[in-house]
Amino acid sequence: MQKMRVDWNYWLIRFLFLMALVVGYKLITNYQFIMNSLSNLLGILSPFIIGFIFAYLLNGAVRRLELLFEKTKLPFIEKHSRGISVVTLYLFIFYVFFLALNYVIPLMINNVIDLLGLLPQFYDYLMDLIARLESEGVFESLNLEEFFQSFTSDFSPENLLQQWTQALTSLGAITRSLSSFVFNGFLALIISIYALLFKDSILSFFDKLGRKILSEKIHLSSKQWLAATHTIFYKFISSQFLDACIIGTFATIILYFLDVPFALTLGILLGVCNMIPYFGSIFASIVTTVITFFSADLQLAITALISLLILQQLDGNVIGPRIMSGALNLNPIIIIISITVGGAYFGVLGMFLAVPIAAILKIITINWLDDTEETK
Repeated sequence: MQKMRVDWNYWLIRFLFLMALVVGYKLITNYQFIMNSLSNLLGILSPFIIGFIFAYLLNGAVRRLELLFEKTKLPFIEKHSRGISVVTLYLFIFYVFFLALNYVIPLMINNVIDLLGLLPQFYDYLMDLIARLESEGVFESLNLEEFFQSFTSDFSPENLLQQWTQALTSLGAITRSLSSFVFNGFLALIISIYALLFKDSILSFFDKLGRKILSEKIHLSSKQWLAATHTIFYKFISSQFLDACIIGTFATIILYFLDVPFALTLGILLGVCNMIPYFGSIFASIVTTVITFFSADLQLAITALISLLILQQLDGNVIGPRIMSGALNLNPIIIIISITVGGAYFGVLGMFLAVPIAAILKIITINWLDDTEETK
């Protein structure tokens, strides 16, 4: 009797295709349940994700300290250079956090409280200005006062006070959220320390996994793309952070020298917003000018604006290019488009990450075009 031969590859491909159809149907029909499950899973894994991100951002500083300790020629320090570098860096971070918690943050809180006290004055001034403009016939066809009142009704001092009162009454929920935040933050801190200590073994594991499941060509190509992506992201993030610290420090000094109210808070705002190319510094400068006008006078507001514009020109032409060293090399039009799209879909984080992502897409496109020309 002749033995029947079965083409297992033939049936396996069709089985996998059928299973893909079933899984796709289940995903479509249970979309909301799956999204809720993914959201819960991301919430559980958030401390691990934050910990790995924090470790990634600190890896450059740890590596520099490690190379510095290896030059000491002391056997014990050379052998444990990675652990000593991690401990040294985290002690420095804790020390800076302690200084901020004791000196900077209380002053910022007082500044914010004083700014909130200026909200009624700011609101009354705008309403009076709109009323005068309408009485003179400006915006006669538009009921601008009614529009502004409806737009600012949710942010009026009375509503803000009511919202804060309601929030304070929910003290139990706030306490639970705070305890969860502290626990997740502590867990993320532990994960980041372990990730920095065992970075080599973690990378070695993923390298072996990539070699096992990918072909040699795809594996090497993936490593090259990951290396290029890492270089762009790390260069951009570290450079923008350093530039923001420099601009924030100089802006604070300038505002203090000009005797501008809330100089520290406004200087920190200018530094943080400077991390968003083009729009960030403009927005922070306008906010600083408006606050200075209402808390002081018009002359000081104009002086502060001119000083900040000079500082921004110095940053755009001298400080920024020296720090970035032309790493991204993007056309300003591409930067503006990427920031607009990123901000529209992902908010402030999208505006910040839009530029390096655009740089990566540019490299991918250029390499694809070059490969296309070579195959012709």
